Amino acid sequence: MKKSVLILCAALSLSACSLFTPYKVPVTQGNLVTQEQLSQLEVGMSESQVTYLLGNPMIRDTFKPDEWHYMFTVLHPATDTQTSEVNNLMLIFSDGVLTQIENN
Repeated sequence: MKKSVLILCAALSLSACSLFTPYKVPVTQGNLVTQEQLSQLEVGMSESQVTYLLGNPMIRDTFKPDEWHYMFTVLHPATDTQTSEVNNLMLIFSDGVLTQIENN
């Protein structure tokens, strides 16, 4: 009797693992850029003005220091996970002045 109860408990506990999926924490990376911030962005702004408005860029290439990339990704999103309205934004500067805005 004890052996059958033990086997039954082991079987039920092992099968319970397959019934539920484990909780995965949403992982957000990058800059949260809103449409309002994007509308305030203008060609001719200085690097410090852009940094004040959007924050530091996610990627600043060593070989192309005049290209700033603002990216946002979410891994395992939940229903209440905050998302960015702009996922991939590239800003190109020339002599410290914003010359081109590319929003993909």
